[in-house]
Amino acid sequence: MRSRSNRCSRRTDPQQAEAHAGRALRPARVLCVREGPRMQAVQRIRFFDMAKGIGILCVVLGHAAIESIFVEPSNTAQWAMATCFSFHMPLFFLIAGYFMHPERDFQWRKEGKQLVLTYAITACLVVAGAGVMAKLRHLNVRDMVRFWADAAWYGSGDVSANTMWEVQGRIGAIWFLLAMFWARLLMHIFARMPYTGCWVAGSFVMGWVSSRSVWLPWSFQSGMCAVAFVYLGVLAKRYDVLGRVRRYPWIWAVAVALWALAIWKFTGFSMAMNNYGVHPVMAAVGSIAGTLCILGLCQLLDHVQWIGAVLSRTGQATLAILCVHLIEDDVLPWGEWLVTLHAKTIGIPLVAVAFCAHLVIDLLGAWALYYVPVVNTWFYPTLAKAKEQAKVEGGRPLAAPAGGGVSAVQ
Repeated sequence: MRSRSNRCSRRTDPQQAEAHAGRALRPARVLCVREGPRMQAVQRIRFFDMAKGIGILCVVLGHAAIESIFVEPSNTAQWAMATCFSFHMPLFFLIAGYFMHPERDFQWRKEGKQLVLTYAITACLVVAGAGVMAKLRHLNVRDMVRFWADAAWYGSGDVSANTMWEVQGRIGAIWFLLAMFWARLLMHIFARMPYTGCWVAGSFVMGWVSSRSVWLPWSFQSGMCAVAFVYLGVLAKRYDVLGRVRRYPWIWAVAVALWALAIWKFTGFSMAMNNYGVHPVMAAVGSIAGTLCILGLCQLLDHVQWIGAVLSRTGQATLAILCVHLIEDDVLPWGEWLVTLHAKTIGIPLVAVAFCAHLVIDLLGAWALYYVPVVNTWFYPTLAKAKEQAKVEGGRPLAAPAGGGVSAVQ
């Protein structure tokens, strides 16, 4: 909705009103965003933030599972990895598409700052951190810095034998930022063309096929394939898929069954490298079904106030948590640490120990980033929106958001 003055008003459905006056409405935040001379009232839908919170927790858990498998293989870690990787990355692209407006002009400055600049800053911190850690561990600092600088410049989520030039390392999880930039750019381009769906399908096929022979820099082919998930998110919003699912509850049962099948038959799923496993169709359909299940679960959990609040705040801090996690995961010697932790936590699944250790560092780092002036607006996009609102209003923002991530409110 658009306001007719410089003031923003709350708006909520009757079902979302709390029983007691003074309690917070479930939509987590109301922000004002300037569009030309007018202000637009934007209301965050809390269960989408909650879904992103679950998604980023699964990113951390999935990486912890992989690391623990190298130290001590276990069925627990295998199932954790299969469950997390079956849906977590598609979830972010689908939600991004759901709140996207591809009919509008592509906002080069906003997208570049939020995605590409954030990637560059995080990559530089990885390189610097790796150099410091090499010095502390009496390793060759120059070789270590060069190794991570090469990986950061190429921007690949994993190691590939098909790179255009020799690159021994991979930058890791922040491939997502580059791929999201390309996917959003391509979606804006294709939306202006006739037969948009055909262009999206062609992009997916070309990205998938070409990656079998050459892996281009900056995760471009990942973005070429990811645009399909973004487009599905756009269509889901356009045709009110969530509303249709509410009217036909049997769809939830189908989604659960498809997701469970994708987990059971899991043979790998890496959007970073366009690897959809031995059963690519099943993996793709299962990831969409898994995202739908997570959204349904979050709508149920939204009625439990403290769970909704925790997951929502985690989801709003998605971008900060992702970048902190990438830095510590690349820089710190987790292989050695997990061997030591495993010896001291006998009887506790190593994947749980690794997950908790990562999560403590990631949450503390994300919390610290929130209080760093200027930099915090790069990692918490809703802070930038709140500051813009305050500047326009000439005073304090009506609601100071707790965080952002690749914002669900685009």
